[in-house]
Amino acid sequence: MIKRTSDKKTLRNIIIFSLIVLSCGWIGRLVDLKAGMDGNGSLGMLIWIVSPLLTMIILRSFMGDGWKDFGIKPNIKGNIFPYFVSMLFFPILAAMIILIGHYLKWLDASNLSPSFLAAFGMALIPGFIKNIFEEFAWRGYLAPKLNSIGYNRLFFHICVGLIWGAWHIPYTFVIMNTTESMITFIPRMLLGVVVLSIVFGEIWIMTRSVWPALIMHTVGNSFLDTLFLKNYLIVPEASEYLVMPTSGVIPIVITILAGIWLYRMNTKLIKSKAQA
Repeated sequence: MIKRTSDKKTLRNIIIFSLIVLSCGWIGRLVDLKAGMDGNGSLGMLIWIVSPLLTMIILRSFMGDGWKDFGIKPNIKGNIFPYFVSMLFFPILAAMIILIGHYLKWLDASNLSPSFLAAFGMALIPGFIKNIFEEFAWRGYLAPKLNSIGYNRLFFHICVGLIWGAWHIPYTFVIMNTTESMITFIPRMLLGVVVLSIVFGEIWIMTRSVWPALIMHTVGNSFLDTLFLKNYLIVPEASEYLVMPTSGVIPIVITILAGIWLYRMNTKLIKSKAQA
């Protein structure tokens, strides 16, 4: 009876969290429209970024969720491998995109130079701060809460990915550098976020810590955004759907393969621990 009551409370809070998260971006957009502002650094964007974290704090502090599964401890001991994956996944993904895209002439890498490393380094601290607001919500709240109810791993990864992806929609055309119609871009972007959620989620299962996800998200944003948004890589409009981060076919396929690999590895580890 206690377990069932606890599950009902957790599910209730997950629904509250999800509804607030899915609405805060649209509220932010309305604020921006009323204020006549529409871009990075607007009040509406601040509402959009901050609301998931504030909601998590309220639910954990005042609505019975507690902080036990927040994952604030780094848990580095015995988890060197997932931390390495967190740091290297996006640079390796970028290298594969560049190699495939350059070979098939889907992108132009002639602007790539040593100055990229400095630009990447400068993006890390702002990215880290921004991603505290995201990862303390997604892997610090939604993933552990869905997992605690006992759902199938893939199911809860997909749920996290869909909510995480849908949260981006109100500001997609502001933060994404694309000329593609949102009608075709958004479904592919949602798929890209869902498959990323599998990779992030499996690393979270290995470590039960929010820090690998925060590191991974920060490195990914800083590395890929610098490459593509600072024009170190030039992508023709006709190739955007193939190589652009998150929404590109090539990154999605590579991420799916990485997710399958991590899922199988984790499944073996879980089975071996159960048999021990």
